[in-house]
Amino acid sequence: MQKVSKEYKASMKDSLRERAYIMISFGVVNQEAQAKAKVDSGEFAYFSNPDNLFNEGTDDVVYATLEENFTRVDGSMYFLPRNKPGAMFYNTGLVGKNLVSDGLYEVTINLHAAPTDFRGITINFGENYPTDFDFVTNTGQKVEFRDNDKAVFTTEEVLENVTTLTLVIHKMKNFRSRLRIYSFRFGYGLVYYNDSVMSSSLESYVSPIGADIPQIDFSVTLKNYDKYFNVDNPKSAINFLETGQEMDIYYGYQLPNSDEIEWVRGNHLLCSEWESDDYTATIRCQDVFRNMDTEYYKGLYAPNGKSYYDLAIEVLKAAGEKDYYVDPRLKKLYTKNPIPRVSCKEALQIIANACRCVLSQSRVGTIQIKSSFVPEAAASSNGETDYSHVAKILTDDTKDEYATLASNYTTADGTMFFLPRAASKRTLNTGFISEQQSDADGKFTTNPMVTIVQEAACMYYGVKFVFGNALPSGMVIRTYNNNELVTEYEVEEEITKTLVILRDFDDFDTMKIEFTGTAEPYNRIVLNNFAFGDVTDFTMERQDMTSSPKAIKQELVKEVIVPCYSYQPGNAEESLVSEDITVKSGDVETFYVGEPSYNFRATLDESASGVSITAWGNYYVTVKFSKTGTFRLEILGYRYKIVERYATKSLNSRGKSVKWANPLISDMAIATELAEWIGDYYTAGIEYEYDTRGNPEIDANDIVYQENEFHDGMKVNIYRHTINFDQAFSGKVTARRVSS
Repeated sequence: MQKVSKEYKASMKDSLRERAYIMISFGVVNQEAQAKAKVDSGEFAYFSNPDNLFNEGTDDVVYATLEENFTRVDGSMYFLPRNKPGAMFYNTGLVGKNLVSDGLYEVTINLHAAPTDFRGITINFGENYPTDFDFVTNTGQKVEFRDNDKAVFTTEEVLENVTTLTLVIHKMKNFRSRLRIYSFRFGYGLVYYNDSVMSSSLESYVSPIGADIPQIDFSVTLKNYDKYFNVDNPKSAINFLETGQEMDIYYGYQLPNSDEIEWVRGNHLLCSEWESDDYTATIRCQDVFRNMDTEYYKGLYAPNGKSYYDLAIEVLKAAGEKDYYVDPRLKKLYTKNPIPRVSCKEALQIIANACRCVLSQSRVGTIQIKSSFVPEAAASSNGETDYSHVAKILTDDTKDEYATLASNYTTADGTMFFLPRAASKRTLNTGFISEQQSDADGKFTTNPMVTIVQEAACMYYGVKFVFGNALPSGMVIRTYNNNELVTEYEVEEEITKTLVILRDFDDFDTMKIEFTGTAEPYNRIVLNNFAFGDVTDFTMERQDMTSSPKAIKQELVKEVIVPCYSYQPGNAEESLVSEDITVKSGDVETFYVGEPSYNFRATLDESASGVSITAWGNYYVTVKFSKTGTFRLEILGYRYKIVERYATKSLNSRGKSVKWANPLISDMAIATELAEWIGDYYTAGIEYEYDTRGNPEIDANDIVYQENEFHDGMKVNIYRHTINFDQAFSGKVTARRVSS
């Protein structure tokens, strides 16, 4: 689930939504800067329109003005309306008020974002372009350009730590003329918005148990009335595209009662194919895994065990990938078995599945192997009352609360309990109640603190708090890994009874939550539940659906069986490769075997001379020849014998048996955990399909609440999600009920 504002959430639930937007780009464009940048106030002509500078503007509409060698009388320019109240003007971009010849002319652009690095700038100046100008950033970085001769100016200069950028114009192509900017892009490439996009569809699929390779497909249909996308047009954008070209997709939503558009990143994908006719152009893109078909053949049995983390890194490097995240928990999980001969993407899939992880691609294009369960954790505090149970905040159940004399805390609606005088009778199911009580200003002498310690370091996107009837006024979250500070985050969100904070918390094994005050004076901190990982406050309500949900009851599963594979030495040497070859001295060749083997030796015409083994794994042998001629090559070795044991998870008294075979499982403890995990998936056995109004913030594999008249608070895993755009959002969901 992507982080969105409170206003966005509320408006998306309204019966009438605001306008939807889309922005797609090819090449290198800083989307955040493009979406948030504004031109600071300056000396502009009364018919200037700098607000639309960062959309994909054109120079189709130009007003005739009395400037040197500028106005044409060929019907291509427009008469300028008089400057009077109510006058309407075409969007002509930014037009300076004064002639550049009268003095230096400056335009300042504010990015309205944290300091940002970006590569490249593209500016459409039109036919009367500046020849000498500078870029000056807020840090003092200055880039000079002289003797420019391009109407559409492009540079690949890298600008660093930018919050504001000033364009200083020294000289124009026509001496006595104004500066005009029709569009400004932070980067270089192509960008398209609502006015060019006719429709689009983004479909994402992630198996919750790693049963299949994740898949993302995107298609967009663009207008082609001017034949700009025709292949035969030498200026066609189609000629800019290449297979594997990066595409970024952003979805926008106009917030109510404002001109602000809130942008949500859609994804970062790779172009696969495109086509066009005289009216439309269609471009299709896909995820990074689709091109990871390189076979991984270097699997090697490790008698002392090898971590799944190291295996994943080896496969990623073999695939040539550099942008990835592998859960550090995998460093503590080991296998002896070799990776079989499969494609790199399949190798990553079986590694992820063996460790109860999910393989996916993030919205910025990063390959991820992340735990799909929350590791064991323990909670403690720096002080709690005798009727508090801080350890229970990690359980997802409803907590009881005792009535106290704290300010505005106790309710008389039957939901609270009287506190027994005897401490031994204070046995209700409570969460954490701080020993410290706030003063008249809602402050503590010593701030209450809750500490969560995990068995292994993990990264999470989001945490969830469920408070009692007393709310804190402020919180600071700190995370640590091996006692080193990783993240310090002061909560900026409005603190509510159920608080979900969506942000990245990088790898940590300890989280400390410090409460800096209470909303009401003379109160304690009451924290009933805490969770990280699959946290949500999103409910898919009936009003969000545009079709009746179809419920599908899956075939009943009796048991889940997970084999544990043990490799044992073979009994006899066998001929694994036997063929006639013609070689030259110094030639190197690699031969592949179908079953895991070891102790290779090579011969030429039954002689060990003339050939040597330079590299090998359980599925390949690389040999080097020191003879020239035609020979009978034979590679001999031993095949491993593979023995199976089984971990079984019983689910029902009848139904089918699911045998979940993962060739990397060599440890019965891991096999048992995997059987439990797979069993939890099959326990619910009910799936739902329905159309929706479209929510770009939802990710495949999100766990959300789904309205159901028979099950309150029902959770589902959205494993297939489609978001469509045709000037408004729509979508489709396939979800599986999550067992409670």
